[in-house]
Amino acid sequence: APETLAALRAAFRRRGRTARFEFFEAFAPALPAALRAGGFSEEARQWSMLCRPPDLRPVPPVPGLEVRELSPASPSAELRGFALAQRQGFNPQDATQPSQADEDELRRNLLDNGWQAYLARLDGEPAGAALCFPPIGGICEVAGVATRAPFRRRGIASHLTWLATRNAFANGAQTACLTAEDERAGQVYRRIGYQPFSVMLAYIDPF
Repeated sequence: APETLAALRAAFRRRGRTARFEFFEAFAPALPAALRAGGFSEEARQWSMLCRPPDLRPVPPVPGLEVRELSPASPSAELRGFALAQRQGFNPQDATQPSQADEDELRRNLLDNGWQAYLARLDGEPAGAALCFPPIGGICEVAGVATRAPFRRRGIASHLTWLATRNAFANGAQTACLTAEDERAGQVYRRIGYQPFSVMLAYIDPF
């Protein structure tokens, strides 16, 4: 393992890239110790969570919240609103506005890759966003759930996750999965029926 990790790190550095591992702890229990011994550091410890149709629970309505499911034909303002909600939901300091390239990329993914994208507006402003990817083997992934800072703690993330999951089940998915940033964030999803499946670890070359 030490020689393999050293060779991998060197290959990444030659290409100007950062070596990074992301894996389920339960399926590779010896890997964290080997990575630490090889000089890698733990970057993230996230919850991988699952939900099945009988477990899904409704969420309270959010007063004034308007949610749109986007399509390849959605207006530019909605596609860019989605991109803005995701961008600032994950990085509140990012003040850049979505570009034509951002809009075109989202439109292509909706058309060619079957993404389901949801935009939440509150008081006319883009407040939150969520994605759901097409199922593989009956399992779909809900991802990219984000709420802009001024609209947090109102139940928007729970509502978007519930809606995306409900629609996925209605379209034939048998199981939905997602990854929560940490245990605190995981509690949001537990309230609508998701349960922890395994811990997802990320280890990175810190140099």
